[in-house]
Amino acid sequence: MPRRRLWIVVADGARARFFQADGGDHTIRPFHEELYDPARRKGSELLADRPGRTQNRIHDQGRHAMEPDTDPKRVEKERFARAIAAFLAQGLHEGRFNELMLVAAPRTLGDLRAALDPQVAARVRHELAKDMTTLPDPEIEAQLRPLVWPHLAAGG
Repeated sequence: MPRRRLWIVVADGARARFFQADGGDHTIRPFHEELYDPARRKGSELLADRPGRTQNRIHDQGRHAMEPDTDPKRVEKERFARAIAAFLAQGLHEGRFNELMLVAAPRTLGDLRAALDPQVAARVRHELAKDMTTLPDPEIEAQLRPLVWPHLAAGG
């Protein structure tokens, strides 16, 4: 049986923290972090130009700004999820993990699911819809330890 190499992704729409779980001493250690600045900006800062304008000719009530079809901040968060998915695909290709746990804010978790390569998705062993990106490493380890090693939590 191959040795367990578990990666844990703790993410929201603008930050991803990567951990690996070591089966030998039952520790969870951080090894990488990604910050995605565009997803942290205001939506208005992401638009290149001011919204277009339209003339209301039916009632002649003046000009109105047109709203963009998609929220630019949402687009950036989806782009970040695809970048995380690409990092995971590379890690799997290099044989750096064989199991995966996703811990993410609910919407980010959905974005990640949609972006994952099928081979990476097949490695997902557990998902937790919770934003833990701002917690310190020891708190993340304390909360995830029972999920990673349930036999230890049960006293076995």
